[in-house]
Amino acid sequence: MMNPKQHGMTLVELMVTLAVAAILVSAALPSLSDMAANNRLSALNNQLVSSLNYARSEAVKRRYDVALCVRNSAGTACNASGGFESGWIIFTDCNGDGAVTATNVCDLDGNGANESAEVILQDNLPNTDGVAISSNFTSPRQIRYRPNGTVIGAGKLTLTKGGSNIHDVKVALTGRVSSCKYGATYGAC
Repeated sequence: MMNPKQHGMTLVELMVTLAVAAILVSAALPSLSDMAANNRLSALNNQLVSSLNYARSEAVKRRYDVALCVRNSAGTACNASGGFESGWIIFTDCNGDGAVTATNVCDLDGNGANESAEVILQDNLPNTDGVAISSNFTSPRQIRYRPNGTVIGAGKLTLTKGGSNIHDVKVALTGRVSSCKYGATYGAC
């Protein structure tokens, strides 16, 4: 006679498998939340680098100053207080005063007559959820590009979330933007 073979799992085997799976999942969840936080910080870093490169290219293309500054709550002008956590705007700065001017101050065709007001080219309101952004630029709330693509004063913006991982966005006098990350996870720049 043939012995019937057992197929499937016993209840004990199933419970042990579920217990091991639960332990593995509970160990993985904290690292997933850290990974998500690091990804948000990297995304903000990339958005800032992209905005700085855009401001530089617009200054060269338009042949007058273009500035990136801390935005006011409406996104219509620079803010005299606060930091880049509140967002930033990029605007044409034809008269070089560092402020968005609503009167005709831009000579667009080079004929000596001012035909246009300064224009906000980009308004960025990023998700900075818990990220601190510090600046060591001469003017800590503004970065201004000249028509030749250089900046008025080199510096860096430091993005920090929770103090453990930090991203630096550096702008050289030549206007070139670079970024690096350092901290507990990454080591030194």
